[in-house]
Amino acid sequence: MASRDAPNALNFKCDWRYGLNLNPSQKNSVGYLMDFSGCGGLTLKKDFEVWNPFDSAGQTVVSGDRIKCIGLVESFEYEGGEGDPIRIRAFVSKGNAADVRAKLARPLNNTSLKVAWYIIDFDNDSKLWYEAAFLKAPTKKADANLDSAGGELQLFVDNDATPINDTLDIGVYALEFQAVPADNKKATMEFATGPRRRLVKTWGE
Repeated sequence: MASRDAPNALNFKCDWRYGLNLNPSQKNSVGYLMDFSGCGGLTLKKDFEVWNPFDSAGQTVVSGDRIKCIGLVESFEYEGGEGDPIRIRAFVSKGNAADVRAKLARPLNNTSLKVAWYIIDFDNDSKLWYEAAFLKAPTKKADANLDSAGGELQLFVDNDATPINDTLDIGVYALEFQAVPADNKKATMEFATGPRRRLVKTWGE
């Protein structure tokens, strides 16, 4: 569910473990990292195939009972302005984490990115799923650049795995990045805090 930390903020906290279908009896916010490519040849693979709890009328971005994605989103932070950065933290596979570490082992001279996300949530009052955050145009991916803070590019990946639960010996790796719109490029993003409460934002100046 979107939080209201700032007047125009659109921040989402997602249950990434729920996205792995570990507790299908619950209905929680779940997010998917759909695209991350650029930085001079870094293309993360869609090597997660997870369930789609929505899979019904009203879903426009994907269809079917499975979603192929790069990773599962834990948090999405955006203050709402045309030039404001978007920060995403997601969990990815060992292979994708290794690819990011290999890219960061040398100075990163190219910061251009193409990125896409998809977040769905459940409204307990109406008992309906709804699309909470996605790209409306272009529909597949937005043109962006890695942001920097204090002279440090905002792209990080954990060295140690996070177990998906206490009983399965399977780990995923936290990937965190912050992106700003690419120069002279715009994306139209749609957000919602309920099935009938929608907001369209332009990202890029």
